[in-house]
Amino acid sequence: MQVRLASFEDGIDNLGFRKASAFIKSIHSDTKVAYIPTGNRQGLVRVLAQKQGGQLPEEDIHISSEFLAQGDIVGISAMTQYSSTVHKVIKHIRRLNPRAYIIWGGIHPIVQPEDAIEHADAACTGEGEFAFKGFLELFKDGKDYSTSPGFWFREGSSVIKNTNLPLMQQEEMDKLPSPTYQDGELIYHYGEGFKPINSSDFFKYSSLCYNTVWSIGCPFKCTYCGNSKFVDNDDAYRKLRHSSPNIIIEEIKRAVSKHPYISAINFFDDSVLALPFKVLEEFAKLYKAEINIPFALGGVIPNYCRENKLALLVDAGLNRVGMGIESGSQDILDFYKRPTKLHHIKDAARIFNNFRKYMIPPSYDMILENPIETVEDVRATLDLIYELPRPFTLNVFALRAIPNTQLARDIEERGVTVPPIDKNYTVGFHSTLGNILVYALVIWKIPKWLFNILRNKSYPVHYKQPSYPFLFKVIYTAYLVKRGLSHLRFMDFSIIGGQVTYFLWKFGIISFWQRFILKRYHLSNNNPKVLESV
Repeated sequence: MQVRLASFEDGIDNLGFRKASAFIKSIHSDTKVAYIPTGNRQGLVRVLAQKQGGQLPEEDIHISSEFLAQGDIVGISAMTQYSSTVHKVIKHIRRLNPRAYIIWGGIHPIVQPEDAIEHADAACTGEGEFAFKGFLELFKDGKDYSTSPGFWFREGSSVIKNTNLPLMQQEEMDKLPSPTYQDGELIYHYGEGFKPINSSDFFKYSSLCYNTVWSIGCPFKCTYCGNSKFVDNDDAYRKLRHSSPNIIIEEIKRAVSKHPYISAINFFDDSVLALPFKVLEEFAKLYKAEINIPFALGGVIPNYCRENKLALLVDAGLNRVGMGIESGSQDILDFYKRPTKLHHIKDAARIFNNFRKYMIPPSYDMILENPIETVEDVRATLDLIYELPRPFTLNVFALRAIPNTQLARDIEERGVTVPPIDKNYTVGFHSTLGNILVYALVIWKIPKWLFNILRNKSYPVHYKQPSYPFLFKVIYTAYLVKRGLSHLRFMDFSIIGGQVTYFLWKFGIISFWQRFILKRYHLSNNNPKVLESV
């Protein structure tokens, strides 16, 4: 019996899928794993064009479906914005192989199980590793699997809704196999079919970085985030869980050994800095001794940013952080049910600024184009950006609400219709003066008098106002150049993939820079008193 697993997302960094598929391969050897990127290519041109992942063309849907239809069990992982593509793929699979048993996993069936089970035979509604193991054992033996926890099952016109398994704890997480690339995994090439993942694919989608997740969970329940649904399903999700520090260190060591060109590690955890100090201390000690290449933290929550934790991690190799700001309006933060106050954001930014000598400028996540924003909300966000200590960069997102979620309901209560996310996910930013000013402020802290003039002419995108597409492209391009130059000092190319990074590694430029030049930026070499106070 063959299991075929596929991730429909942009690139090869569906981290949840990667970990789950590694586990499934460990318990069932006849498993094929494939990545089907829904966007065309990574690279500078694509970034300049603000291209996000889109929907697969019909030809590619056909080819992907033919591959998956060869499995007895087909597991699909996809986010909601790609759900319409998955609907088509499932339809084709059923035509090609009516006997194939189709399971939809990932975030979409957790957030919208009703949609997933309408198309698939089963929808995984919680953590999938041990849920799938229980299901597979019964399925292989021809036994009744309809009561398997962690799944909804469709039987004719009825749906069986089972409860989820208890969340994994450290002992279970420690036993999970490490995910790797190039262990027989496949990647789809547009119009060509599936080929084994090679170094070129790695460079294209991940640059020279190894992307991973150490901890799971989030203490918050922000309505724009999928974590809110996890918390709805099990309030214990608020408590962070993680594998032992030595386990994540061993995973990284194996990845670096397999891919010697890896020059940075990216942690995509939701809230690493919320972990206890002792846990971070053990991790930092091991990382500095056994890995000793730069690493980055995404998902930093302002409320948990502490100078002692940051000093510890910076000395271990932390050179970049990403933190969610989302808005400069307290009213909008409250609307998102995000328990962050503006003083938390300002305090965290001040702490990052204290380490600016040792780090790439921090990257702050900002959500724009909220359809319920007022003029005051937009201008409050501009005020905050203006006040942030420099240098910094921004990751800017246009708000996209998934229908039937709490966020969508809250927006609709304000009289605004929420469009289907798969229809508007790839819509670019509006070239309004306010959006242009957001990017311009990253480049240059313009004089206060000029800022006040432009600020007072900035309005929410749903207001009727002039559009400046050419100016937007110019400012956005300048913003990318500015951001690229800020990374150049550290020879960090994690934000843009491609062959250029490969040549920088191949000719030893990156390793030389990290080995000799960056030594001067080590915290312990420059400011040992900071560490003594930790």
